[in-house]
Amino acid sequence: MAQVEDEALRPRSHREAFTDAIGNFAGTLCFVLAQFALFVGWVLVNAGVVPSVSPFDPFPYPLLSAINSLEAVLLTAFVLIKQNRMSMVADRRDHLDLQVNLLTERETTRIIQMLERVSAHLGIEQHYDADSREMGQHIEVEHLVDELDRRMADPKS
Repeated sequence: MAQVEDEALRPRSHREAFTDAIGNFAGTLCFVLAQFALFVGWVLVNAGVVPSVSPFDPFPYPLLSAINSLEAVLLTAFVLIKQNRMSMVADRRDHLDLQVNLLTERETTRIIQMLERVSAHLGIEQHYDADSREMGQHIEVEHLVDELDRRMADPKS
């Protein structure tokens, strides 16, 4: 399982590695501190506080606003790309989980049926209730899907 998970999370191309790296960095405290330092430095330089650098973007800092807006758009795109990739990995994991659950259900049903046959062969008296009988019955996945669709359509049931 760990190998399957590692394979799914491993970037498949340079583009994906690049977008993942940006998405990972944008969500860190280091990024926030770097942004804060950059903005403070920009304001100090353009307020004329730093004598060795002449101001180039006077108040209200239109260039800083434009750069900040562009950065916000690009960061949003990178984060959405990363989320889409994570969603695909989660969907794959959910599909695998469903397959394992279906196999487990089938095997469990067969084990219960086998135990019933062994008990009957050995003459062991069985006391069945509704749940016990239901657990020994094979359930078609289509019936589960139909029941789920019906319940989602009518939340009162």
